[in-house]
Amino acid sequence: MLQTICPHELPRALDHAPPGVNLLSLDCFDTLLWRDCHAPADVFAALPGLLPGQRARGEANARKAMSTLKRRNEVTLGDIYAQVMPNADAAMRTAAIAAELEAEAQACFAFEPTADLMRAAKARGMTVIIVSDTYLSAAQLRDLIAESAGEEVAGLIDRVFASSDAGISKGEGLLGKAIKAMKARPHEVLHIGDNPKADFESARALGIPALHLQQFEKSTDQRLRLERTCHRMAPGEQGQAEPRMIGLQPHRALLALGEPQLANDAAALGYSVLGPVFYAYDRWLQGEAEALQNVHGGKVHWLFMLRDGHLPDLVHSAGTPAASAGPASKGRVEISRFVATAASLITREAYHRHLALEHGLNPATLARQMLMDDEEITRIVRDPQSEIERAEASERLLTELRRGQRQKITSRRARAMANGMIQHVRAAVNPQPGDTLMLVDLGYNGSAQNAIDAVLSEALDVHVAGRYLICRELSATGLDKSGLIDTRHFDPGLLEAMCSAVAVIEQLATCELGSVIGYGDDGSPIRKQSQVKGAQSTVRDEVQDAVVQFVHAARRNPAIRTANVHEARGWRDCAAQVLTRFLFLPDTKELEVLKSFEHDVNLGSERMVALFDQEDACDAMKRRGLFYMKGSSRMFLPADLAREDMSTRLALLTQKRFGLGLTYTDYTTRIIEVPAFHVGAAQSAATTIEARPTHDGYYVARIPLSSGVGAVALQIGAVCKWVEVAGITRARLVSLQGKLDDEGVSPCRTVEFDGLHEHAPGVYECLSENALIMVVPEALENDLPGTQMVEIAFRPILSRSEARQGDASDMIPDARTAQTQAVA
Repeated sequence: MLQTICPHELPRALDHAPPGVNLLSLDCFDTLLWRDCHAPADVFAALPGLLPGQRARGEANARKAMSTLKRRNEVTLGDIYAQVMPNADAAMRTAAIAAELEAEAQACFAFEPTADLMRAAKARGMTVIIVSDTYLSAAQLRDLIAESAGEEVAGLIDRVFASSDAGISKGEGLLGKAIKAMKARPHEVLHIGDNPKADFESARALGIPALHLQQFEKSTDQRLRLERTCHRMAPGEQGQAEPRMIGLQPHRALLALGEPQLANDAAALGYSVLGPVFYAYDRWLQGEAEALQNVHGGKVHWLFMLRDGHLPDLVHSAGTPAASAGPASKGRVEISRFVATAASLITREAYHRHLALEHGLNPATLARQMLMDDEEITRIVRDPQSEIERAEASERLLTELRRGQRQKITSRRARAMANGMIQHVRAAVNPQPGDTLMLVDLGYNGSAQNAIDAVLSEALDVHVAGRYLICRELSATGLDKSGLIDTRHFDPGLLEAMCSAVAVIEQLATCELGSVIGYGDDGSPIRKQSQVKGAQSTVRDEVQDAVVQFVHAARRNPAIRTANVHEARGWRDCAAQVLTRFLFLPDTKELEVLKSFEHDVNLGSERMVALFDQEDACDAMKRRGLFYMKGSSRMFLPADLAREDMSTRLALLTQKRFGLGLTYTDYTTRIIEVPAFHVGAAQSAATTIEARPTHDGYYVARIPLSSGVGAVALQIGAVCKWVEVAGITRARLVSLQGKLDDEGVSPCRTVEFDGLHEHAPGVYECLSENALIMVVPEALENDLPGTQMVEIAFRPILSRSEARQGDASDMIPDARTAQTQAVA
């Protein structure tokens, strides 16, 4: 007989039971009754008048007192509350116990596969008992099952055995006591529970056939734990005074059932991560559509804004119980940020605002946004290559865009774009005056809505409402916008953190279409060619199919419960914590799925940006620490750090979540002062450089460059006897402020190591205190003097002071051998 059973196998467990089994014994919590939260103690946050820590400490004290005074390990809820509320009278304690039982009832549900197993046992004429290690009495436990899961499930149970009543746990003999009370012999019993020691080993020690229920796969359990961690760092329902459970996870049962049956890692990403998020989003959209209908009347037309609205449309089409008939009207519309912006340039105010805010973009990109054609772009912008040429092109473009005639040309072209967009919307849903257009998109600022809200509402005489997965407005527009995850329920810091890495969700939610750049006379979209690779589309389709699979599984709902008072909040909290965990603590299997993904910037540019690059990030961390991200153009930066330790990854989440605004000098007070030299044609100048730590034991020494300097040198031998050199690069000083992306950093090719002997790649022995790393900076075309620096990233292996403290002749060979082996 198998020793381990998965949740989806429970209904058929009796098919493989040994002959003669006529009694089914089940554990209660996490076998029959499951909770909507990660840990049992998470329920304590919902207790009125008590702090979670007070309740937890009271239980610990009760167990200690029972062990000391009566030599027993099991306690009752009454014992616990005697410690939690030592000065309360009996009535107050009774009320507090009742409140905890009510909180438990709201958190608990019966797991349907277990209930199906109990029904199968009853159909075979078997007896069903519950044997639980719990501080609840048998009567309290039966009442909890009935209150949370209903009388039908409770009626399948013939008897309940609780360790608090017996004074012993399953490991101490409760199982034996239970089967003796049922007048059964060990071989006639099948026991199933989730605890390998209390349920499986204890039963087998008594000769009872047993199965260990593996509630979650190890990766699932870790992911749920990290989701709870993210919730603790960014709790929902800001400003709510009433007690609430910590980190509701209504997807737990669905993951337990579905994950063991998934085909591959792409399916796991779709089912376990995006599935809960987009299911929660669709449930919320249904309620929003109903509310809009009640307020504004007319029809509510769901407009799924492609390309990112593709997955929300798939999820909605898969259906949910609350809207099986679907909305009154829905359509897929292609309104990119580019065409939305273009359509808004009708008015003089919109024209000037866009020009003022976007001046400084690549001039060709801005020219396209201002609706110049290719001939005009070639004539005015030309083909700038250097930084100075780009600055000159930007000034020529600005001069042209300030001309009144150019504004008229752009306005005329914008009007044509707006008319095409209006025809496109008419073709999709044919709205009538007084209707509502509900824009369905991932978010996050609602930039497209900002541009087209007035255009659509005036042309079609409709109300426009944006309903987003995440909504955090960058300005107070006053438009009708909200999000499943927005400032009503979460603080702005969390929203900013999520939006900084959300490009990966866009790439997983999109479809195989080029971005729309205009419309035909009939409103048909004109698209640029998609730049997305075929392999990326194939993986994305697998992920999206699994999202739909989750939606179908959620419709079947494996949770049996009498009521769910926190369902809406539960799915919203679930979406927020799942997203935050995935965006900041992705696991290696998820990133393996995404390793070749690129992001289409989609603003009239052809630019494709890698989502993440862990190898490059490793080098950048040595040079800048976490601050390298200020100048990186990659779109899923937390994924860069997936190979790093948890403290580094949580440091990024904390910085993004709370907007700490730390600088290089705040990072640490530990510095190494290193002598350095500026070498000119006529003379040299000595200085001291403060090398500051970056990451994993590395330091960086930054030597500014100025006019007339032919080379710079770092006297590394003054501080190190042995050193690892990780990289020597040249960069603009402003790159430290994030003013340039990582293309502005280039390796220095002319480097001399004077007085250093290389024993392994990058590992050097400094033969004397005068050992130098000398760099001759190559001229970078059109760079201005006084704005450059050389960055030398190094890791001290054996410091000069350590070498002096001992016999260097003894220490050096050991260091050489250890480092050579480590590098090799």
